[in-house]
Amino acid sequence: MINSQMLENVLPIFFEHQGCEDTVITQNIKRLGLSLKESERITAFIPSAFCRVALSEQLDIEFLDSYKVNNLEKQFSYSDEPIYQTAIELASEIMNYKPELSEIFNSIVVRSAECNVINKALNEGADITGNSLSPVIYFGYKTLGKKQTLFDKLLNR
Repeated sequence: MINSQMLENVLPIFFEHQGCEDTVITQNIKRLGLSLKESERITAFIPSAFCRVALSEQLDIEFLDSYKVNNLEKQFSYSDEPIYQTAIELASEIMNYKPELSEIFNSIVVRSAECNVINKALNEGADITGNSLSPVIYFGYKTLGKKQTLFDKLLNR
């Protein structure tokens, strides 16, 4: 199980690889001994969770509890994702008690699709007050939206 301290330990990877593809971040996280499934979820969910915490207090917009995976019809719930839930807790902790991590925190927030959509809308002069964001669609991940098989668990994927 991934805890808050483990997530905090991977944050510098996001900062060191700003502008890199998610696959680069995933591979660097995986080198810490985490499975591919854990590494992909950390790479995908931390930016979304951090954005939610950072912007939900500043803007009157609704962040839905669901996400999608490219090429799959089903919606998935963030509530079913322990890594996402832990990332939400960590984001709140950083915002309230760890100002020394604000530069890393902000660099992660701007990686999120949610932040990009909000910035684009605001730059175009849109009034987003009271609106809801559509579910994020994650692309390029091998394990999101898939059940882990026993074989995957044995191979730590």
